[in-house]
Amino acid sequence: MPAVARLVRFRLGHEDEDAVSEVFLRAWRGLASYRDTGVPFGAWLYGIARHVAIDSLRRRGRDEPHDEVPDRAVESMTAEVLTLRAAIDDLPTEQRQVIELKYLVGMTNEEVAAAMATTPGAVNARQWRALKALAEILEERT
Repeated sequence: MPAVARLVRFRLGHEDEDAVSEVFLRAWRGLASYRDTGVPFGAWLYGIARHVAIDSLRRRGRDEPHDEVPDRAVESMTAEVLTLRAAIDDLPTEQRQVIELKYLVGMTNEEVAAAMATTPGAVNARQWRALKALAEILEERT
């Protein structure tokens, strides 16, 4: 699912095949506990992907220096993407979730509404407020 890879890449700052694999491994292991409550399956995966990314970032903070350079190249993030990621992180939780679900995961308003247990109208309002707040945050930082 490209949306999962996109979310992981956005959160971690580079393509991380191991983290994407971990998302699907956790999903596979937890599939028996998944209950269809009308919330899109993608929202469930989104939650797993966020947790995997957070776990990966925490492990990075505990990494010890190594004598050898890893074989895989690490993609550098542009300053604009880093600024955008920081701005999205500064949004209130519900606004951040709307932005991530719509623009990173690619859900429709109806799917986001189901995932967040709200209405499509409320999603529109949160999206509007989030985009306005993002514009203000980004204007302040440039």
